[in-house]
Amino acid sequence: MFGIGILKGLSVTLRYLGRRPFTTQYPDELRPIPVNARTNLLWFEERCTGCSTCAQACPDGCILVQTTPREDGSLNIDRYEIDFRLCMYCALCVEACPYEAIQAGGPLDDAAYNWDDLYRDKHALTKMAQQHLRTHDHTYPNGRKAPIGEEIPLHLGKPVERDRVR
Repeated sequence: MFGIGILKGLSVTLRYLGRRPFTTQYPDELRPIPVNARTNLLWFEERCTGCSTCAQACPDGCILVQTTPREDGSLNIDRYEIDFRLCMYCALCVEACPYEAIQAGGPLDDAAYNWDDLYRDKHALTKMAQQHLRTHDHTYPNGRKAPIGEEIPLHLGKPVERDRVR
């Protein structure tokens, strides 16, 4: 019995002995990030209706959404902030958003020396999202193409009919 475990371990070692090592020269080469990886969050203002479903789904309470009603019944997004100091990158907000306005897929190299730089308002989040679209051929992290030509908001949170205030 005792020798069988050693033989199994040695067989795994011998199997991998002839393979080339998988090494990435980090600053020069970047590994591809899996599609469903829970990376930094990107908020796309043009897709957001201000429903605050993401804020309600967040277990840490790190998302703040403040809206005011418009004359046409839609919501104006006054404040949208994410406190990445508290965020545990669980992606529950991504799953909860019915309009795919918040998506995981942001940069992995956004470490900050200043603690306050991890608190991002809607302008910083929009800047990050637009940078992502520019560098990824106008493709959202979920794989869908964004309309080309309009830089910042494609539409300002116009909801579907069921979300209109009556």
